[in-house]
Amino acid sequence: MGLFSKKSPCPICGGKISWFLPTKIEGEYICDTCNSKIDMENDKRIHLTMQGFKKYLTFYNQNQLLKDQFVISERIDFGLWDTKIIFDYKHKLFCMSKNPDKTVFEGKHLKSFTIKEDSMPLFEGSAEGIRRYTSTVPERAMALAPQIAQFMMNREMARVVDKMDDGNENRITSMQYFDIPEPFQTFNVELHLDHPYWTVIKCDMEGPRFDNNRPDVNDYIREYKRSIEEIEKLVIALKTISFQGIPGRFMGSSTVRAQEVNIVSAPPVDAIEEIKKYKALMEEGIISQKEFEAKKKQLLGI
Repeated sequence: MGLFSKKSPCPICGGKISWFLPTKIEGEYICDTCNSKIDMENDKRIHLTMQGFKKYLTFYNQNQLLKDQFVISERIDFGLWDTKIIFDYKHKLFCMSKNPDKTVFEGKHLKSFTIKEDSMPLFEGSAEGIRRYTSTVPERAMALAPQIAQFMMNREMARVVDKMDDGNENRITSMQYFDIPEPFQTFNVELHLDHPYWTVIKCDMEGPRFDNNRPDVNDYIREYKRSIEEIEKLVIALKTISFQGIPGRFMGSSTVRAQEVNIVSAPPVDAIEEIKKYKALMEEGIISQKEFEAKKKQLLGI
């Protein structure tokens, strides 16, 4: 058959098959409408048979009843382009979308969950209880304060030196950007299910980031605290629909305190004045340019 040969109608609903990359199941094309109903793990989708798909459509129609009664009680947003999760506390339902337009899960389907900061556990939950582990992220962020202070001092000194000739920023001195890795990159969430079409759902939320131009430990920890509040909302929601009444065990502190750190945001005025003095000596011919550059690096700490 040629590229534009007429395709047989959808074997499921009799609908028209799309010309553009239609989906195949066991060598047969299905229409876009039927394909849009498929919401299952990739492995199950790859091995889906036509008989299995017809069985899935029975589940899909039954699941529509849960969608129709879904009333959003809580909405968890992992970011503009990241995961959205909605919860219905009254009916103990949840859905991995901003609206109940995908598979709606019953609370009984959730067997356990884990939330990690990269590979370090933060929360674990099951019918046996909820555990929270102490995070070392605030302490590790604070440990970066001396490096950030040095970076800000060097950056300010470079800006001052750049303006020495005519008072304007000429960009002669290359400006540095803060590129030290954050304490962690991602909150990793895993939901483990007892469900015919889902075994595990993995989603993540990006951790806070330092400003490359003006990094600040306090800003980082405040942003981290906001992220933790969203993660806590998720844990409470999962507990409400699936593990209500179970005990909670905390392996460490249950709160995050944003600790204020005094960060040097500019170099000492004395260092700036010293550079100006040595530059004047160079211009008067008392010291060489090489000697001035050496002294400048010494004062800049580079």
